[in-house]
Amino acid sequence: MVTVKRTILGAALSVLAASAQAGIYFQDGFDGDSLSKDWTIERENPDNYVVESGGLTLLVPDRTSPLYGKAPNTLVLTKPLPKGDWTMTVRLKFTPQTMGEEFRMGVAKDAKNALFSIFWLDTTNYDNTDINLMARKLSHGKKTSFGTTLYKISGRNLEGRGSVFPENIAAVDLQLQKKKHNYISRMRLEPVSPGSDGAPDGKWHEVQKLTSLRSPGNKVFLTFGSYSSDYLPHDGEALIVVDSVTIETP
Repeated sequence: MVTVKRTILGAALSVLAASAQAGIYFQDGFDGDSLSKDWTIERENPDNYVVESGGLTLLVPDRTSPLYGKAPNTLVLTKPLPKGDWTMTVRLKFTPQTMGEEFRMGVAKDAKNALFSIFWLDTTNYDNTDINLMARKLSHGKKTSFGTTLYKISGRNLEGRGSVFPENIAAVDLQLQKKKHNYISRMRLEPVSPGSDGAPDGKWHEVQKLTSLRSPGNKVFLTFGSYSSDYLPHDGEALIVVDSVTIETP
């Protein structure tokens, strides 16, 4: 009987321990008026970021690189990633201005070794801008990428084209999930009015998984840049609001 009680007690403690480890590992809703101590900033330009109204706003002029190691105001999480599997989700609020904006989130060792998800606007001609999801791995500088287009904006008038996004898309959810050696990039466009004309489907979309047998890096990073195409002028600026960052464990 004593053995049975100890076994039951041990099992209960194991369940409690597992429950404590599962769920939300890290979350930041950017409340207050400054970044928390969980973040450091590389290549800081305090004039081009602000924490207010429950979000982190980043501003860049066009022709700003989003590359880790080059992007201004690169956010790096001071807290280490959890061991094992995890899912990182960044919620973004956004109105396009240059039609060449690019936001990246993921993990990096340095500028040549990283793995990340990309939310990217690509203006392919005078009439069309594609909203894309991309997964990318850098290993000793060698690039592997997979991408897909989730939404298209059409119209020759740049200002009118920019208004299509906030009229139909409330937020962008960008995700990177680690499952053993596999890394899966996902993105969801949250509709303002589900089912209405022009609204995105609101579903998670993913691209082909990337594989890294060793950790691609230990720095969680967020970067933002812009590079409008030759079909558009390069004299604008881009702005994005990071609404929240969440890291979960199974």
